[in-house]
Amino acid sequence: MDKKFLTKIIILITFLAAANYPTAYSATSQELQNQIDAKKQLLEQLNQQEAAYNEALSEAQAAKKTLNSELTRIKAELNSINFKIKVNQTQIDKLALEIQQLKLESKDTEEEMVFEKQVLAENLRNLYEQDKSSGNLLALVLKNENLSDSMLDVESTINFGKSIQDDLSSLKELKTLLGNQKTASENKKQEMEAAKNTLASRKTIAVSIQNEKSDLLTKTKNQEKNYQSLLSDVAKRQDEMAAEIDRLEEALKAQIDPNLLPSGGSGILAWPVNGKVTQGFGVSSFSQYLYSKGVYKSPSHNGIDIQASIGTPLLAANDGTVIAVGNQDRYCYKAAYGKFIVIRHDNYLTTLYGHLSLQSVNVGDIVKRGEVIGYTGNTGYATGPHLHFTVYFGPTFQMSKSSYCGLTPIGAPVNPLSYL
Repeated sequence: MDKKFLTKIIILITFLAAANYPTAYSATSQELQNQIDAKKQLLEQLNQQEAAYNEALSEAQAAKKTLNSELTRIKAELNSINFKIKVNQTQIDKLALEIQQLKLESKDTEEEMVFEKQVLAENLRNLYEQDKSSGNLLALVLKNENLSDSMLDVESTINFGKSIQDDLSSLKELKTLLGNQKTASENKKQEMEAAKNTLASRKTIAVSIQNEKSDLLTKTKNQEKNYQSLLSDVAKRQDEMAAEIDRLEEALKAQIDPNLLPSGGSGILAWPVNGKVTQGFGVSSFSQYLYSKGVYKSPSHNGIDIQASIGTPLLAANDGTVIAVGNQDRYCYKAAYGKFIVIRHDNYLTTLYGHLSLQSVNVGDIVKRGEVIGYTGNTGYATGPHLHFTVYFGPTFQMSKSSYCGLTPIGAPVNPLSYL
């Protein structure tokens, strides 16, 4: 055997023999799995309960507008977001257990690698000792008096070589497994971080809903007649705002350059939330019907409405720059977009997200497609929790000073369904 190769074997044996066993975790993998299964079961039970909270909120939303029914609606919103907070915390607990389990599995894999290294070191040592005593295969055959003994020695040498190959293959598989376990752990940690951010945001939303109740009681002095007077003012402002936005955006439509718009096709924009489209774009029989019933203040709709419960994470439809963040309820209560975000994209499209419960970005932020930018809600002129999503021909977008509602986002709208 080559002397350089033998030297490498000696060094490898020394390295492998020096490996130490890591300390084991106190909890067993089965104990952790039992706890994880319990959290999964709890999450399934909570998911089944969610429909009841959504139904209660829908009933409160549909009730005749009185101060008492409005307070009931706000309470239903608060119950809904507090329920989501409970779900969030359960998810975080489950993730923490899964991360702990992956750490334990990684430790087990590392211990198995140490054992395999020691086995490999022993096989290498035996091969080295046999090679020292026999010199080479020819000498191995000649030193024995009969052929059968020689063949046994040759077979033994070959078996050592095969064992070493098996040890190396096993170590390679264990190294791959360890890498996968660590990657899974990192992914779980990122998932945990996102869940914690969502939890913190939903707690902020809960405080905001509580404040809404306090503000309403302050405005009405807890008197029904004051609430009805407030409703009358809100309805008037809604009519004025809808008419003004229609007029301004209709004039801007003439500036749309079809040559600059992206070719229509799905996937140009990502869906900002997963949900049913409850109202389409433009004039439809449904929008005309709701207009005739006084539910909508205009027969035309400059975006689409997507069903989404309060506190649903809102995702950026594409890479872009945040160019507007506002809350029209501060100066135009329940008459416009409420809390909104506007993002300018590089493909001559600009997107607006309205009726939010919370914004997580600021003007000037660079966002990525699919990044959480806020949470859906029921602010502004909304007939229930949902996302209002408008897509503008980018060059026409502006924050216009409304005659009735302060700075208002306007632009030439195009059909979002052409790009989602």
